[in-house]
Amino acid sequence: MSRNPLMGPPERLLPLILLVLAVVGHGLLWLPVPLLWQALAALAVVVVLPGLLLALALLPLPQPAASSDMGGNAGPEWPGRWLGELLVYGIALGYGLLVVGMTLLSYWPGGVTAISVLLLFDGLTVCLAAWAWRRWKGTVGAGLLLPGRQGLWLWGGLLVVAAFLRMGHLGYAEYHGDEARAVLRAAAVLQGYEDVLFLHKKGPAEIVIPAALFALTGRLTEAAARLPFALAGLAALGAVWLLGRQLFNPRTAWIATWLLAVDGYLIGFSRIVQYQSLILLTTPLVLLSLHRLVVEPRAPARRLTLAALMLATGLLAHYEAVWAAIPAAFLLAHLLWPAAGQSSIPLRIWVRALAVAVAMGGAVAASFYVPFIFHPRFTGTITYLLDRRIGGDSLPYNNLADFFGRTTVYSSTYYLILLVGLALIALLGLYRRSLGRAGSLLAGGLAVAALLATFHRADWLTVGGVDWTFAPFLIFLALAWTLPRVSVAERTLWLWLGVPFVVTLFFMAKPRTHVYVFFPPWALLAAYAAGQGWQQLRGAGRAGQLLRQLGAVAGAGLLLAFVNYAYWYFVHTDVEILRTWQENRPQGYWTAYDVPDNRALFGFPLNNGWKVVGMLYREGILQGDYATNEVEFWTPAWYTRGQRRCEDQATWFFRIQNFQPDPEGYDAALDHFLEKDFRPWARVTVKERPAMTIYRRSAESFPLRTYRLEEYEPLFDAQATPDLPLGYPVVEPPIGHPLHVNLGNRIWLEGYDLDYTPPLEPGEVFHLTLYWRAQQSMDQSYKVFNQSYYGDGVMVAQQDGYPVCGSRGTWLWDPGELVVDVHDIQVKADAPPGLYPLYTGLYIEETLDRLPVLDEAGNPVADRVHLTDIRIEAGTP
Repeated sequence: MSRNPLMGPPERLLPLILLVLAVVGHGLLWLPVPLLWQALAALAVVVVLPGLLLALALLPLPQPAASSDMGGNAGPEWPGRWLGELLVYGIALGYGLLVVGMTLLSYWPGGVTAISVLLLFDGLTVCLAAWAWRRWKGTVGAGLLLPGRQGLWLWGGLLVVAAFLRMGHLGYAEYHGDEARAVLRAAAVLQGYEDVLFLHKKGPAEIVIPAALFALTGRLTEAAARLPFALAGLAALGAVWLLGRQLFNPRTAWIATWLLAVDGYLIGFSRIVQYQSLILLTTPLVLLSLHRLVVEPRAPARRLTLAALMLATGLLAHYEAVWAAIPAAFLLAHLLWPAAGQSSIPLRIWVRALAVAVAMGGAVAASFYVPFIFHPRFTGTITYLLDRRIGGDSLPYNNLADFFGRTTVYSSTYYLILLVGLALIALLGLYRRSLGRAGSLLAGGLAVAALLATFHRADWLTVGGVDWTFAPFLIFLALAWTLPRVSVAERTLWLWLGVPFVVTLFFMAKPRTHVYVFFPPWALLAAYAAGQGWQQLRGAGRAGQLLRQLGAVAGAGLLLAFVNYAYWYFVHTDVEILRTWQENRPQGYWTAYDVPDNRALFGFPLNNGWKVVGMLYREGILQGDYATNEVEFWTPAWYTRGQRRCEDQATWFFRIQNFQPDPEGYDAALDHFLEKDFRPWARVTVKERPAMTIYRRSAESFPLRTYRLEEYEPLFDAQATPDLPLGYPVVEPPIGHPLHVNLGNRIWLEGYDLDYTPPLEPGEVFHLTLYWRAQQSMDQSYKVFNQSYYGDGVMVAQQDGYPVCGSRGTWLWDPGELVVDVHDIQVKADAPPGLYPLYTGLYIEETLDRLPVLDEAGNPVADRVHLTDIRIEAGTP
């Protein structure tokens, strides 16, 4: 009789390992250890433990193991397979449980605390442990085998290199805009803003994951916030390896995994607080689950449920996970289509299993998307995606040049050319098997010619003002999707690569870094071509042996070149390569550009010294509003800890060297603006290089002082707690005086707040906050007027200005978006005492045409809104 898979060496250690992990994890959370250790402990408690237990409960039992982990696909089970799947699925399921659990907690009134997080996930862990134990207790299985020594060495080397590239100096870079937005909204979750997840325009994962660490550790540095995504990025490599091993063989799996280990997109996204690493982890596992059923139709309910949970978890990260649904649908059709004739399981069993999977995955996705659909911001999200991301006025697009330029910044030009060349070889091999010699020569020749024409000129097929470059790509990929004599594995990968490739590059206005979604299948196809070529050289005699040796040397050299490139761009921080590219670029890497396009680049080590500003505000050295040439709102909002950014009222101006290119003439205009009203006050340095100049609004000059980031960074990190003031656009604050006034069927005035210390006297300032909500997208830029007067009498208070200190014009408003607009209004010095009505409204500055106030029937009734009355007292003598 075979032994219990959990009760024989090395399997009997598994329960003990889980118990030790639970004890140590909880202990570290309460001990005075470095924050990064606490973050690791938090991940062990809320991700690894419950995830592994759920994987133990769901994964089919292991089957008899094959004898070698480096040979072909020799049998249903091979050493290390089940343990590998347990670990990778466990991590992915753990992230899914974390996202769903934290999302549900965020809906609970009163905010999220460490106690609520521990109660939820410890309770979940106990329940899952009971489920897993009940399933495994007394089970007789085949035993498990660890990978052989060679496999362990290969994995050790891969993980060391991949972890170094993803975690080296992980906390050096400041949060870029999208990262800071996620962390600010994570703080909002803890503070009890119950609908903050619905303001985000995508899934909740990148908010609730750092929110869990925030709650359990009490503060959040850049390294701690990024750690979960770096670990997900490492686990994603394991998922790709398992899929490559399942679809083809170990050689293909290793080549593909190494290609992705040094891929710049995957490295960069592992180094930021963003969702992409979760997509890269979950989507290969969707296909792995389904393809396991294709070759081994066993335990369909479990495999289909795993696939559904992985897809749902991906969707909770971002809509981009839907790309995996296309090859998944193909694999499902292959399983269920009667003509396939490969399954020994009756159709009714498949249908029942599919119903269970859909219910489980649907429940996971519904935990966020059902309430999101009914939230007012859902309309604005749809508008944002359709108008600003996908577009529609100029279809089709051609983003090939942008794709080539951006990809060769993230990875070297040699890397991209290697992927293109190997994928082309894989496609030509497919044509040869499906079309025969003559047909493959014709199709392959045309494909090569089209590719060369595209390299020469990206828009070579523009006819009548319409760019048809997508057509040859679509045709040649469609052949791979539809030709006969193509294996299920290959067709799956070509669907996974081809559909998002065509759609993102030719039917999206701004794909930018979203192209990362098709790099895993691309790497697998490239690895398959390389592995096939290597195999064919085995029978080519001494010449083949020589070519294999040369190929091994070339492969090792390319790998070292790719690792070196990634190190300089992502890990090295003595100089910031991208910011000083012309002086410090690594030598020997040819580029097609003279200067890299720095738009929409994420994950690179960049630091402007914002933590110094945060501490100067905290110490009271800086006081008052600020302005900055930092493009994004979010980064300064985190580091200034809620200080108001308003150029009109700014006491301070923080000038940085923007990483993204400024418009032509911007620097000269900024110099003129600063020379007029501001004077240099201080300089901030990062590793002894000038990073920021602080200007103060004043007519007098100041002796320039210097602040070093290295002195202030630990002080800021110690204060990086979630209790900072939050306002628009991080959250939608409650409205003190709700209204619902229709202005021209374009904008709602949802209410206002009025803040001043009575009595209000001449010369004093009161603060008026207006809450606007767009009913539709607008091209016009409306100006706000605020006036207080009586009848035809004298104006006692007035201020006109564009919304949100001029930073959020109405043409930028998304339908359903609540815009919080603060105005500081000064009472005139000669205002007589009395009770005065306060009016507001919107108008076009060039024509002075006001938006009419409409009644419920849509009839205009006024051109201004009477908010309230303000009483002005006689001034103190």
